[in-house]
Order: sequence, then structure tokens, then C-alpha cells
Amino acid sequence: MRYLFVAIMIFQSISVSASDAQSPSLHNLIEMALKNNQEIKSHEYELKAQESLTTSASGLDSPMIGLSTLDRGAKTQYVTISQKIRFPNKYFMSSHAQKAFAKSSGALLKAVKLRIRSQIASLYYSIYSTQKEIQLTRANIESVKEFARVAEKKYAAGKTSQSDSMKAHFELTQLELEIIRLSQEEEALQDKLRAAMNNSDLKDLKLAEVELVPPDFYESQLRGSEDEIKSLLSSHSPMLQSAGFQLEEATTKWRLAQWEYVPDFQVQYQQRISGDPSDSSIFSVGISIPLWFWNQYSNASAAKSKKISKEYGFNDLSLKLTADVKDLLGKVKTGLKTLTIYKTSLLPQAQGAYNSSRSAYQANRTSFLDLLDSERALYRIKTGYYKSLNQYVMYLSQLESVIGFEVSNLERAQEVNNEK
Repeated sequence: MRYLFVAIMIFQSISVSASDAQSPSLHNLIEMALKNNQEIKSHEYELKAQESLTTSASGLDSPMIGLSTLDRGAKTQYVTISQKIRFPNKYFMSSHAQKAFAKSSGALLKAVKLRIRSQIASLYYSIYSTQKEIQLTRANIESVKEFARVAEKKYAAGKTSQSDSMKAHFELTQLELEIIRLSQEEEALQDKLRAAMNNSDLKDLKLAEVELVPPDFYESQLRGSEDEIKSLLSSHSPMLQSAGFQLEEATTKWRLAQWEYVPDFQVQYQQRISGDPSDSSIFSVGISIPLWFWNQYSNASAAKSKKISKEYGFNDLSLKLTADVKDLLGKVKTGLKTLTIYKTSLLPQAQGAYNSSRSAYQANRTSFLDLLDSERALYRIKTGYYKSLNQYVMYLSQLESVIGFEVSNLERAQEVNNEK
């Protein structure tokens, strides 16, 4: 029984250690960021505040309660209740303007969430790319060390000059400097991820021992003319929707400013509380007269300028977002083609050239400089693949952030294969 208990404890310990060692997936990181990010929380509470103001925007002003005395030889005291009532249409317009502003805040919240999602995805793949570069650089250091040993043996046998060994050591120094640079870059990326996640206790991601599959891009969802892209943006882009709701708010406030020339009402009721006559009560209704009309004129003029400003801003944003979508769309397509070329052509060719140069050098059929050139070319192409993957994901996530919906399996493409 005791041995069974010990075996169970060991199994649990191994299981816990394995789960601790496994880094969270991109999908899990994005979910955590959307719950904990400080900027998102700020916009969530801003939205709550604007939604709460919707009710007060159409509410009545507080009534006035007072005491008045009428002296007609005999004093009569009245308690007075008065209520200011704006023209009914003004309440509707004030409420509509505030609702539009609240909708703008809601669309802005969605835009921030999409931007944070893009940021997390970019950081995730940047960390992955950097760790892969570090892994490749360390493997390259071991290869160059082997070259150096072969060069030293050849020099001892009088088959080559000492310069081959010196070149190998120079190459090693450069690679070691690259390790230092990449390690500092990785540390900065891990810190940026913790800041975006609002979690200073988040452990460093360990992604070097996995192989991430490039996300699929569903190009058919974005095909169309420039006008069709504009229509798509107006329907889905949260940034453009936010600007549209701000324009709607400004337009409503401009119309409301024109209605300020229409008089408001003042309703008052007085009830006797002492004195004669005992059954005395007074009811009165008054209206405001926009005598100082230049106040209303100034407010209406300012509201109109504000509306025109929002119109220009909306049109400008629409043009910029359309250009951004076309630019990002081209970069995503190019990135996908680049990754395919790396996988099908560049990597096999560079590996074949390196293997050939290595065998030729060992057989004294090529120079050490040619061997180093082939080694550098293979290293550049391998690291270039991961840099291209990182860049592809960055453009893809930015594209989804701008258009407001997914056109890839970015979060669902996290099926990783352990490297052999």
C-alpha cells in the first residue's frame, strides 16, 4: 500500500511538472488578455458610464419647491412647486445623441480588443521566431566548432593554412554576439507580453521545441473592388463604426441646437398653507422666449461645424482604412507565398548546398571560405523562414483587426508538432 501511495505521488509530481513546462496556447493567451488588459477594462467602464448617461439625457430637471407670501391686507402663505419642461422633441434628440455616443464607445471597445488580440498574436510569434533563431544559432555554433576542429587537423597534417582555423574562430565570435543580441530581444518581448497580459507573474513562453504551423488565410472572404471593400468596412470595421456613431451624435446635436429656438415651458402650482382664503390655490404656465437669440445662433453654428468636422473625419478614416486593407492584403498574400517558397525551394536547396560543401571540404575538394559561405547561407535561410512567419502573422492579425472579423484560423492553428 505504501509503495502504491509513493507511485501515485510520483505520477502526480511528473504530471504537474509536465503541465508547468507547457506554455499556454495563443488562444488561451488571447482569452486571458481580453479579461485582464488594463486598456480594455478602461474602455469597458467608459462604455458603462456612457450607457448610464442615456437615461439622464432624456430626464426632467429637478423641480423647485419654495414658499411664497401674498399680502393683501391679510397675509396668505403658499407652498410652491415648479417644474421646467423642455420642448418634447428636445428630450428625444438628447437621448438619441447620447445613445449614439454610447454606441461609439462600444465600437471603440471592440476595436481595442481586436488591437490587443493582434498585439498578443504578434508577440507570441515574435517570441517563437526569436527562440527558434537562438536555437539555430546555437546549433550553428556547434557546426562551426566542428569546422574549426577539422581545420586544425588539416593544418597539423600540413594540408591547409592556419587561416582556416582563424576564420572559424572569427565566425564563432560573431555567432556568440548574435546569441547575446537575440537573448536580449527575447527578454524584451517576454516583458512586453506580460505588460499586455497585465500579469507580471506570467512565466516565460518556451516555444523553441515546437513547430508552429502557418495560419491559413481565407482570401475568398476579401475579394472584391475598392467599393466592395469600403462597404465591408462600413459593415464590420469597429473603428469606422465608432466614427460613424460619432458623426450620428454630432448630426443629432446640430439638429437639437436648431430646436433651441423653440420655447421651453415652466409649470407652477401654489397651494395655500395658512391665511385666507382657505381654499386658495394657483396654477400657472410660462414659456421661455429666446430673446437673446445670439446665444442659440452661436450654439447652432458650433454644432454645425462639429458635424462637418466629423463628416470629414469619417471620410478620411474610410479612405485610410481602405488603403490599409489593400496594403495589408497584399502583404499577407506575399507573406504566404514567401513561406511556401522557403519550404519548397530555398530550404532544400540551401541544405543540399551545405551538405555538398561540407563533404567537399572534408575531401579537400573546396576551400574553407566556400564551406563558411554555404553555412551562412543555410543559417540565413533558416532564420529567414521564421522571420517571414512572424511578419506574416503580424500582417494577418493587423488585417483582421482593421476589418473587424477573422479571415484565418490564427487562434485555431496552434496544433504544434514536437520536433524530431
